[in-house]
Amino acid sequence: MIALLLLALLQSVLILELNRNRLRKKEDISLLQARQRMLEERLRDRTEKWRAASETHELASRRHEQTTALLNETKEYLNSIIHSMPSMLIGVTPSGYVTHWNRATELATQRREAEVLGHRVDEAYPQLPHVLDWIHHAIEQELPLTHENLRMPGEARGEEHYYDITVFPLVFSNNSGAVIRIDDVSLRVRLENMMVQSEKMLSLGGLAAGMAHEINNPLAAIVQSVQNIQRRLDPDNPHNIEQAKRIDLDLQRVRTYLQQRDILRFLQGIQEAGSRAAGIVNNMLEFSRGSSRIEPAVDLQAVLRHATDFFMNSLKMSHPEQAHGLKIELQQPAMPLPLIPCNSSEIQQVIVNLLKNSSDASLNLPEARRHIHLSTHLLDHMVRIQIQDHGQGMSEEVRRHIFDPFYTTKDIGQGTGLGLSISYFIITERHQGQIEVKSRPGLGTLFNIDLPLRRDDDPKD
Repeated sequence: MIALLLLALLQSVLILELNRNRLRKKEDISLLQARQRMLEERLRDRTEKWRAASETHELASRRHEQTTALLNETKEYLNSIIHSMPSMLIGVTPSGYVTHWNRATELATQRREAEVLGHRVDEAYPQLPHVLDWIHHAIEQELPLTHENLRMPGEARGEEHYYDITVFPLVFSNNSGAVIRIDDVSLRVRLENMMVQSEKMLSLGGLAAGMAHEINNPLAAIVQSVQNIQRRLDPDNPHNIEQAKRIDLDLQRVRTYLQQRDILRFLQGIQEAGSRAAGIVNNMLEFSRGSSRIEPAVDLQAVLRHATDFFMNSLKMSHPEQAHGLKIELQQPAMPLPLIPCNSSEIQQVIVNLLKNSSDASLNLPEARRHIHLSTHLLDHMVRIQIQDHGQGMSEEVRRHIFDPFYTTKDIGQGTGLGLSISYFIITERHQGQIEVKSRPGLGTLFNIDLPLRRDDDPKD
């Protein structure tokens, strides 16, 4: 009986324990399920966050790619602008090291950008004067620095080139630098010089008119008096014969005496010089009125011969010591020149003025260097007259002002400074031509005169 009770009790205890274990297991399962749900929720949340982060990263990556492409496109666009500009552009650091070098600079210096990047600008472009000082000054002042109408030192001789150079300071973030802009303004400078020259010549026109009128009256009296003297010395003139008989004078013997003493030649020279001066006065009057008589067809070689003969004859009469040893050689052209439209009197005036200057430049030099060469050459639509001497030459400063009115290097009383300025006006304005001078001290001077074969105002065929 007791055993049955104990067995029943054990059985009850076992059942209770099994129930307790079952309840505990259910609780554990519920807890595990809750934890599973919590982990799944966390996993879903983290997955969602990862997906959002991935989308954000992908969007940022796409934006970065777009921004990079846009920056590269902008960079290429700016480089295209910089390289297409006609101005020379050089980017530099504050110390003067090259960071940019556009295509115009490559063409001007014959140096590629890859060759000069990282080099100092004064080494890459040695012709730039004082460039490092300009860079430092512009950056310190934070203001652009400009120098106008500069001629590069060391530039080859020949046609002059002038440049405007501006240094622009750059300041961005904590960095700084500068951009050097170089513009070739040679055409502008030449046009400005031509305008100044034209203004001077216009001012000179009024003075020329007054001078011509003042000179014309005494000149006419001189020429007329010489003509009267020649007529009254003529042994064949009936009035002269009649007066000579009254005083028992042999006119033929007087004529012989005048010829032996070269008095008749002197009178002829006075008459030719007076006529020449009268022509110059007329040219001055035309100069002041802005008109000119252009002959349709002129033998230029004959004009040069006449001018050369006139100059040598007048020089022998007025300054025989200066004429001694002076040789003027007029070369024949390689091929016959066509007839050209011009005013032969004015062209002779120009040639005589240039010969006089060349003669003065050769004064006191050895006889071997007292040679003046004249030559003519046929160019495209032009005929060129060249007058070259081997005299003392002139400096660059004198050469630049040689055609200015009243500019002269001679002593007071020996020159007015008008001959070459009038010659310049005759060639450029009257004849639509060009005149230039090349000279170096001690090596002589070369004048080039270009006259058109056909004028713009000629009637068309």
